[in-house]
Amino acid sequence: MKLPNPYEHPNYRFMILLPLALVAISLFFIPNIPKGVDLKGGTLISIQASGSVDVAALKASLLKYSDNVDVRTVSSPVGTGLEIELESSPMLSQAEEKLSGLLSLDRELSDAEIELGAELAKNVTLQAQQDRVNALRQRVSAEAGVFYTIIQTPLPAGDAHALAKTAQQDFADARQKQSDDILAAIQTLVKVDSYSFKQIGSSLSKFFVTKTQQVVLLSFLLCAIIVFIVFRSLVPSIAVLSGAISDVCITAGAMGLLGIPLSLATVATLLMLIGFSLDTDIMLTIRVFKRKEGKASDRAYDAMKTGFLMNLTTMGAFGALLLIAYWLQIPTYSEIGAVAVIGAFADFFATWFLNAPVILMATQRKDAAKAQVQ
Repeated sequence: MKLPNPYEHPNYRFMILLPLALVAISLFFIPNIPKGVDLKGGTLISIQASGSVDVAALKASLLKYSDNVDVRTVSSPVGTGLEIELESSPMLSQAEEKLSGLLSLDRELSDAEIELGAELAKNVTLQAQQDRVNALRQRVSAEAGVFYTIIQTPLPAGDAHALAKTAQQDFADARQKQSDDILAAIQTLVKVDSYSFKQIGSSLSKFFVTKTQQVVLLSFLLCAIIVFIVFRSLVPSIAVLSGAISDVCITAGAMGLLGIPLSLATVATLLMLIGFSLDTDIMLTIRVFKRKEGKASDRAYDAMKTGFLMNLTTMGAFGALLLIAYWLQIPTYSEIGAVAVIGAFADFFATWFLNAPVILMATQRKDAAKAQVQ
């Protein structure tokens, strides 16, 4: 059975309303996207357990290690899966920030000592440089004292460099002790078959957030440049980019609605969706805007059939990943699969209900202008 060509309908322009409505709805849910541990810091413990789990008792036992504890359960034929997420301990977050400043001062002190040594080798006495070195040593010792006060440990003996080095090790020991205590508390209530521990400090999470923002912005900028170089025309370039932006917006809105966290893995999947969306949008635009055989509506319909197979293949592959990861209780892979499947659905509406009508209208205006000139 041959399906009718929707682009032959005189009111095909109204197809744009559906993706625009989806984007508008998505903007309401996007702020609700939860951040994963990668981007907000904290501890994520993934557990495969046997037997029943008292979620309320487990959560109550972990509240002394974090002000915010989230426990999620997943049941499948292979057992019970647990995801336990704890926000960064205020004490460890403060200690990490203080340790970062301490290590920065220690590096500055090392550079100042090298400079002073070079001057002394020339038999030149620089009192100002010596005073700077002494002041930095005092600052390092003072910062070390504050650090050890935070982690509630006596200040060890040693010079400035020794204090900085010891502080690093003591911070790692304090973090490891908290991890061991958390795991011991879990094992008193849960029969743990296997587990994985992921701990991201506040400094590293801030670095990930900054780099993620830079990568997303740079990807859109490079895509805009390449698309404009390929088409050298404003309307098709804007149409292609709007399709990709709509795809990401709709997918992000679904993430907020379903509670899929924004993590390094899901950000990478969103970047993949940008590339996939651009692929279908450029394929459509080249067929309709640059080729001349047949009617533009027929070329758009042929491109739609090709794009539908591409979307279907993507949904099939990542849908299988989603189901297998859910069965085996691998949260990261199930999140990747869910985002990719949602993105493939979103791309279908963004490309063939938004981008295609815009390209067709631009093509018709272009052909009408040529006809008037002739």
